[in-house]
Amino acid sequence: MGSDKMKAAAEWFRETVFREEAVLRTPTACVSKEVPSKLREARSLQNEAYQNFQSRDSLFMKQGKLLANYEDDFEYNCSNIHRYYPTYQDFSNQELRAYFSWRTKLRRGNIQKTSLSFAFLYIYELINQIGVTDPLDGYQKLKLFQNEYGQIDGRILPYLKTWMTDYAAYYAVDSSLLHDDPQVIMNQSITILEQIHKQDSDRIMGAVKQLSPKWLDRSRFYKTHQEDMDTVIVRVLRRVSSHCAARCKKTMVEQYFGSQVRYYIQIFESAVFCDPLKRKNYEYAIDEQCTYVCKKGIWSVRKRSDTPKSRQKFEDLLKTIDSIMRLEYGDKHPVKSKVTAKWLIRTIQEETRTLLAEKKAAEDSKISIDFAQLTKIRQDAAVTQEKLTVEEETDQPEQAQSYTAPSVPSDMPLNKEEYRFLHCLLYGSEIRWVQTEGYLLSVLVDSINEKLYDIFQDSVLDDTPLLVEDYIDDLKEMILP
Repeated sequence: MGSDKMKAAAEWFRETVFREEAVLRTPTACVSKEVPSKLREARSLQNEAYQNFQSRDSLFMKQGKLLANYEDDFEYNCSNIHRYYPTYQDFSNQELRAYFSWRTKLRRGNIQKTSLSFAFLYIYELINQIGVTDPLDGYQKLKLFQNEYGQIDGRILPYLKTWMTDYAAYYAVDSSLLHDDPQVIMNQSITILEQIHKQDSDRIMGAVKQLSPKWLDRSRFYKTHQEDMDTVIVRVLRRVSSHCAARCKKTMVEQYFGSQVRYYIQIFESAVFCDPLKRKNYEYAIDEQCTYVCKKGIWSVRKRSDTPKSRQKFEDLLKTIDSIMRLEYGDKHPVKSKVTAKWLIRTIQEETRTLLAEKKAAEDSKISIDFAQLTKIRQDAAVTQEKLTVEEETDQPEQAQSYTAPSVPSDMPLNKEEYRFLHCLLYGSEIRWVQTEGYLLSVLVDSINEKLYDIFQDSVLDDTPLLVEDYIDDLKEMILP
């Protein structure tokens, strides 16, 4: 009885677990006699004895070189083909024939929409120098594919935006070929602002519109006063550049578009890239703002740490120029100013009023503009302003001989010694207490400048130490007698 049960169990196990099935043949193992000989040869590379010891990238390069000039004419529905990071070995024989048939038409100028996997496989071929005569030929084919196929299927464009620049850097293609790349155009505009004192007004305004087109495109005042506003923008930017270079920790360009920073990267990230040149120590400059560096095989890019937040500061500056010019011109549609730094607001006001004076002088003369006289007007205005400031300071009542240290307001970022020191300088009291009480003058000055930098975007004390004249009135509003 027990023997019968064991036989029945063994029979069930044999029929259920070990039932006969057809052998499933994978695309890489199945080489039909109907498959063209070139494809069979490429497939054989996958089946060599040492296949387990060769990398996927190595196999892709071998097959790619073998099939670089292969052509086919095979009809097949590609709509359901989806592979991530595709190489030849990922496709069935029918799918491969469909790819090469599509590529044959593409090379003959007949560009048709296909599987996204096929599109990326073609790009991978080009960035690995498969089917190209030299790096320049590869770049031109990538560019053509970007321009023409990118209109059919825009999903390739975000990747090619980075890979085209990587390609130029890796293969040392002439950087002038990147002239229409959006980031390169932005970099050129930043370089113009770096060299603002050597550039003419038209080039400066061209750079401004590239770097911050939003507000100027929307501004009603700019549309009706474009020439005047261009003049004021250029003059203000030149003064801001000089001011930042002389008094601030960062240049104007660094404040608005970030500092030069090194970023470590994976070149041709998210692509099947076989590193055919095996770069070790190498450097390539895209332009003045962006340089690729390969050191011991590790890639990095030096470029500006541009962020939407820093770029917004530049947009705010333009909007503030617009706002102040509307007020000075008596425009009936005011807009809110975005900048709070008073030295910057005064700069915009002065340049706007100077332009209005120049226009009035030109209108009054009705003959010609004497630029020498206009320069004198500006110089006289500056002298008058200085005299008024001196008179205002002179009118301050003399401080009493006795001095009581003021209390520090709760919203003031300074400690009591820093607050007392500024109070003494503002209202003419002695500062000998700094040394007698054991404080270092230089440390005190640096600390004050550091804490007030966010408010003034500048140092309020020089090394003498004396108050910077431009900020005396503002400081007196913060620090009362």
